[in-house]
Amino acid sequence: MIRRAALFILTCVTLMPLQVAAQGSLKVATQNMRLAFELCLRNYRTPQDMPFAFSSTGFTLGKGLDEGVTEFTAPGVSGVFKAGYCMMQTTDVPLAIAEEMGQRTAETLFPGKVTLGNPERNINQPVAPCDGLSIFATQMLIRVTYSAAGNSGDCLNDGTSAIAIKM
Repeated sequence: MIRRAALFILTCVTLMPLQVAAQGSLKVATQNMRLAFELCLRNYRTPQDMPFAFSSTGFTLGKGLDEGVTEFTAPGVSGVFKAGYCMMQTTDVPLAIAEEMGQRTAETLFPGKVTLGNPERNINQPVAPCDGLSIFATQMLIRVTYSAAGNSGDCLNDGTSAIAIKM
């Protein structure tokens, strides 16, 4: 059983594209942000596999300041992950592009299980900007929210973006 799980993880990671380094900053940052987003979602039930998944696709890893937190970087993107949480940010990808990329990637990985916004929102009201996604994954609700890069968490269209995933 353990061998099968290890083989499955290795196969998934091997088939994923490696981080992109030698193209325009918007394209590079978008592709590396998408890859980080995908790695977090693919490993939502196996957080112990995240360090290998990130390092084997070319991300640089470092120990975070808090216990159990790992920092990662790749050209154009940086972030952190720990059990139950991932966050990635970039100064090169505008918020609208990050939101579109996040929705497309989530719908590819979890077909038919993605809805816009918070699951407790009033369905008669439009989804608020940056309200993100709800992914009704097996045995778990995954919440994805968007903001400008930095520590504020504000929904600003300043040319930067951040994605937070609560699993």
